[in-house]
Amino acid sequence: MKARILLISLLFISVGAMAQVASDDPVYVLDSVIVTPSAMGQVSPDRIGVITIAKGAKAVLKYGSQAENGVVYIETKPFARKRVNVLLSNESPAYDSLLRKYGNDSSFYFIVNGKPVTPTNETGLMTLDPKTFRSVRVISEKEVQDKYQVMDRKAGIVITSSDN
Repeated sequence: MKARILLISLLFISVGAMAQVASDDPVYVLDSVIVTPSAMGQVSPDRIGVITIAKGAKAVLKYGSQAENGVVYIETKPFARKRVNVLLSNESPAYDSLLRKYGNDSSFYFIVNGKPVTPTNETGLMTLDPKTFRSVRVISEKEVQDKYQVMDRKAGIVITSSDN
């Protein structure tokens, strides 16, 4: 009987101790994979392309009670770039053909909502998703040179998106 009481007591103490170490951290999702907060410290800030924060019933429904403090979605620039390339390839056979021809998008000059995408201003491109995407148009190398005075790109990619 004493052994049973001792076992039950230890069980309740263990459960109580575990409840006290429950984290107030949100769930971190890096490139579509749940990671620990310490793993987030390993991501260099200059590699981050997009950060999105979600909170509420949908977050809890998707990730369970661990998401009661929210979900922080982080995409690295390479991951976001791949996601955008898939979106644009699905929406435009011309874009898909160029991507296959050149092997990657480094030969393209991107213009999002009338603004050129630069290495220091990739936000317009990185945040593109199916909800905000409106259209894509491929322009020739000559048009990129004439209209934008850019001489080192094989094609221009003109993208229109919405803010929401």
